[in-house]
Amino acid sequence: MRKLKTLAYWFILPAALAMLFVHILPMTWGVLISFKKLDIFTIRNWISAPWIGFQNYINGFDPVTTVGQRYISSLWNVLYYGVVTILGGFVLSLIAALLLNRDFFGRTLVRGLILIPYITPDAVAFSFWRFMFQNRIGIINETLQNLGIIQDRVMWLVGSNSLYAVMIAAIWKGWPFGALMLLAGLQTIPQEMYEAAMIDGASVWQRFRYITMAYLSPVIKTMMIMNILWNFHAYNQFVTLLGSDPGKYAEVPNTLIMRQTFSFFKYGIGSALSVSLMVIMLVITLLYLYIFRIRAEE
Repeated sequence: MRKLKTLAYWFILPAALAMLFVHILPMTWGVLISFKKLDIFTIRNWISAPWIGFQNYINGFDPVTTVGQRYISSLWNVLYYGVVTILGGFVLSLIAALLLNRDFFGRTLVRGLILIPYITPDAVAFSFWRFMFQNRIGIINETLQNLGIIQDRVMWLVGSNSLYAVMIAAIWKGWPFGALMLLAGLQTIPQEMYEAAMIDGASVWQRFRYITMAYLSPVIKTMMIMNILWNFHAYNQFVTLLGSDPGKYAEVPNTLIMRQTFSFFKYGIGSALSVSLMVIMLVITLLYLYIFRIRAEE
């Protein structure tokens, strides 16, 4: 038995080392330098960089400073972006899953084809959307004008509309994964449940609410927590569509953190913003799990 335990430890050692060097040590270093005045002048000898306590965190949340204004604004932007993207993607995913769960010719082929947006690399997918959102030659403005929805061409990638452009592209990119998860959940529901409910006189809405959604609840819980973490850490879609500085209307924490750290070389405040974002996401995740736990107990 002792030999088996030792063998098991040897098997998990590579994964433990990977976690140590890829996650734990960088995270510890990030927390450490968030309390230092670490910039381009002190990075050469970062160990002896001056300690400034919580000053980086204060500057990051101070609405008087430029960084503080942009960071607070970015938190609201990513919250708005996350809510709209998650809810919009969920609705599309649920509709697609319900349709794909039906029997029709070519169903297997269609199930494979819907994954094309999801498996397309971010750089390719969002560059494609950036071209479509172009003001003069973009197909989005051309189509909207032909349909009579707009008179003048819309500036999608600059100004107040830029966040909506990213939302549309992100929903298109992410909904197939949700549809696949929900479809897998739908296939575990016994058909006898629907037949019994129909015999008892349950309406379509009642069958959907008390059978379909009840069985999908564990899948939705998992899918939502994954979407919260993915969407609130959004970066690729914003940089590809809008550049490294999306502007105040579409600034999100990760774009601001990357710019402060690697463009302005303010490593201390960049680390402070990263740590604060991690804490915010941890609180949101724990609150989400707590709410679901209470609902499950009820």
